[in-house]
Amino acid sequence: MKQGNDRHSGFSLVEVALALGIAVFALVAIIGLIPVGLNSNQASSEQTVAAGLAAGLVADLRTTPVVVPAAEENSPRYQVPLPLSGSVTHSLFLKEDGSVAGGIDANADPSLDPRYRVTLFITAPTDTTQKTATTVRILITWPAMADPKGAVAPAKYSGSYEVITALNRN
Repeated sequence: MKQGNDRHSGFSLVEVALALGIAVFALVAIIGLIPVGLNSNQASSEQTVAAGLAAGLVADLRTTPVVVPAAEENSPRYQVPLPLSGSVTHSLFLKEDGSVAGGIDANADPSLDPRYRVTLFITAPTDTTQKTATTVRILITWPAMADPKGAVAPAKYSGSYEVITALNRN
């Protein structure tokens, strides 16, 4: 700002232009970060929901009763069959609230509005005489309709969450 003896004091045109240029540069940078923040927030929300669904699936699998004599049993909530021995893969489509959108190993039905696809890789001990844990790898991917066929492993998705657990089925 010029200071002098004359009556007209204020900012010069160069000072105003420079201040506006700096303000515009800062605003453009801030506005450019908004989509990054929104995408990060969306991904975080999806991960949080998927983690909750995975915890529910693990709890459901752990509460599956062990029957004597040994037989294949289904989990109580999601009806996931747990094999006595060997490896199997199952698919399940879930809504955002965790409710099932279709049957086990069925293709996704768009009218049921599935949000998540759950693929379970279950490996039971091959030697049933030894006390070995059954391992379960749970892969949750979204959106579910990216890979709507239940019989194949997911290949196209925008996000995923994975957890591995061991079940004592002895």
